[in-house]
Amino acid sequence: MKASLDPFMLATDLADYLVRKGVPFRETHHISGQCVAFSEKSKVPMDQMKLADFQAIDKRFGKDILECFNYESSVEFHSAAGGTAKKSVLEQVKVLKAMLQ
Repeated sequence: MKASLDPFMLATDLADYLVRKGVPFRETHHISGQCVAFSEKSKVPMDQMKLADFQAIDKRFGKDILECFNYESSVEFHSAAGGTAKKSVLEQVKVLKAMLQ
C-alpha cells in the first residue's frame, strides 16, 4: 500500500504549512503549485527536494518543511470531525455503529 503513495498527494500540506506561518491561503496555493511544477520539471520527487529548492521558490520555507512529507503525520493532522486522523475515524465509526442499532 505504501508503494502507491506519491509525494504529490502532500502538495496541499505545503499550502497548509505556509498558512500556519501566516501566509494567506490564496498565496500558498500558488506557491505549492510552483513546488509541484519544479518537481515535475526537475524530475525530483517533492519529498526529495532540498531545502534550497523550496527556499528558491519562497523564502518562508524553513528546515521544518521536510516534515510535511510524512504521510502518517499528514493523516493525523486532519483531526476535525470527518477528518482522516485515527481519533476522527474512530468517532465516525462509533456514530455509524450507533445509527445501525
